[in-house]
Amino acid sequence: MFAKRRKFIIIFSAILIIFGFYPNLNAEDVDSYDVIIKGGTIYNPSTEHELENYNIGINGSKIERITQEELSGITEINADGLVISPGFIDLVSYDPNHVGIEFKVFDGVTSNLAMHGGTEDAASWYASWENSGVITNFGASSFITRLRWPIIGAGIDNEMTDQADIDRLVEETRKNIENGALGISFSFEYVPGVKHEVKPLLELAAEYDVPTFYHLRYSDEEKGLEGVQEVIDYGKDTGAAIHIMHINSTGGTFVMDQALEMVREAREDGLDITTDFYPYDFWATYINSARFRPGWQERFKITYEDLQIGATDIRITEDTFDYYREQYLLVAAHGSMPEDELRMLLADPHTMVGSDTIIEPGHNNHPRGAGTYSRLFGKYVREEQVLTMMDAIKKSSYYPAKRMESAAPSMQYKGRIEVGADADITIFDPNTIIDKSTVEAPGTHSVGVEYVLVNGVLVKNKDGLVDVEKPGQPILSYFVDERAQNEMINFEVTLDEEMVNIENIYQINGTIYLPLVDVFNHLDLPIETFNDGTIIINESLNLELGDRYATKGEEKIELDDELILYEERIYMPLNSVNQLLNTNYDVVINESGMELTTITSNDGNSDIGDNDDVDEEVDQSVDTIEQSHGSNFIMITVLSFIAVVVIVIIYFSLKNRK
Repeated sequence: MFAKRRKFIIIFSAILIIFGFYPNLNAEDVDSYDVIIKGGTIYNPSTEHELENYNIGINGSKIERITQEELSGITEINADGLVISPGFIDLVSYDPNHVGIEFKVFDGVTSNLAMHGGTEDAASWYASWENSGVITNFGASSFITRLRWPIIGAGIDNEMTDQADIDRLVEETRKNIENGALGISFSFEYVPGVKHEVKPLLELAAEYDVPTFYHLRYSDEEKGLEGVQEVIDYGKDTGAAIHIMHINSTGGTFVMDQALEMVREAREDGLDITTDFYPYDFWATYINSARFRPGWQERFKITYEDLQIGATDIRITEDTFDYYREQYLLVAAHGSMPEDELRMLLADPHTMVGSDTIIEPGHNNHPRGAGTYSRLFGKYVREEQVLTMMDAIKKSSYYPAKRMESAAPSMQYKGRIEVGADADITIFDPNTIIDKSTVEAPGTHSVGVEYVLVNGVLVKNKDGLVDVEKPGQPILSYFVDERAQNEMINFEVTLDEEMVNIENIYQINGTIYLPLVDVFNHLDLPIETFNDGTIIINESLNLELGDRYATKGEEKIELDDELILYEERIYMPLNSVNQLLNTNYDVVINESGMELTTITSNDGNSDIGDNDDVDEEVDQSVDTIEQSHGSNFIMITVLSFIAVVVIVIIYFSLKNRK
């Protein structure tokens, strides 16, 4: 019995030992990651690429690879037929309460920023949310409404006229930004007394290079444009960045064409000015607010019966208006914003999207708190085709990230799908995504968002929220978030002894990468890039993002590594650039740079991709690949024979001993 067992163990061990070599001989290594996303269509708004059937490799909180090669991962997401987008950044939201944040995730949001409102005490605000944990990333502005209270009281008409009070407010705001707050927010219509302190606060914003956010002073046709002009003038006087919140409900209502023209002209004059909207044709606010001061029917062109209490089917009447006005209730104002003006905003290339709401525990809210982004993609991209998928993704992710980059270092890694970007990713079905929330039931999940990752952690799958630790991270001002940036390196490129001015060269994981288009443009070699990832150099050499081969006709050149998306450009490793250039240039690479000397052919031309030397090099590369595979086959055959011989010898040896 023991002999049989020993015989089995020896034979089995021999098989494992010998055939254990096979994976290294019979197939290429497959890189492994914490999470991989397979297939689907990647929309990267920073470069406008639409990449079909690529694979994304994620390690930790970062995107490490975007490739056409096979990857393996601990968690694998099959995205066939789905859209892969940077996670949506809701920059006009409120505190990420535990009820509302769930609806944000179902709507594809990965970063929730309280820039409409915010906090008067950034240090405590961030500490509190970090301690309780948040599913999404979170951040807040300095909320001037509350910062004024300890100085002149909570009266909304109180004006700050004493210079000492203004100085104190500016210093409190300064401290708040230095403790992490992302900018400064004003609510002029709700707090009409805010006037004299605005310019000193904007001078602070300009000094610190943080954006300022505005709910404008007027919302009616008669005076709305005055509110737009007011903040434009503030920006021009101080140099501060201006962001007009929900211009479709405040400032531009009934005069949207003129409002957008004013913003466009200010931008062309050099003002850093942006605006957002939400994709609905009605607004909502609290019935006891200043917005409902006498004359509201004429200002907003609505009646009592157009008002509906959120999360109910109750409509206001003239008889009940005063009763409900004494209660802290939010009402939706049906028919308060023209649909054609919403379409202007959807079509405008510079606007972005913000919800202006988060669902509260009592659900007394506008449905935009749960449905803003799904409505954008379902109704206005798919059903009505008012804007393209790429434009909608820009408005939902990339533009908000760019708006906040000057204040928050982390936003440089969000709103895009690139190597090194944060793995905040929303994956949705373009055929089914749609909002389901209504005025009667604002707390209703959107559908069609299949997967959501926040900092590389899967927080939502097709079945709903995933029970994981809350991976959301604070989005803080650069005073607190002092993360090291990958700085451009000093790497000189010379052509025929003359310096070529190529910037944005980086070292990534020990490898030097050059911006591909810049290099070839400076060398006067025509290069075309296409949004599907295809690249054509000199009309004959073809490359693709995420592929380590270049092709010329039927032939292949194996490059040292694949092209990547990084820092809003296409990048190629230095050695691969060398491989493409060394048939037309003598190339010398050292620690400080790359020196190129033109090789002139017999006809006096230098033409990459059409040189006989290139053909020869391509043939050699292909032969090398084929020889490698042939050698592997021979090696496997020999090892197989040896394995059989060893097993037979062991078997008969043990049999004779018996």
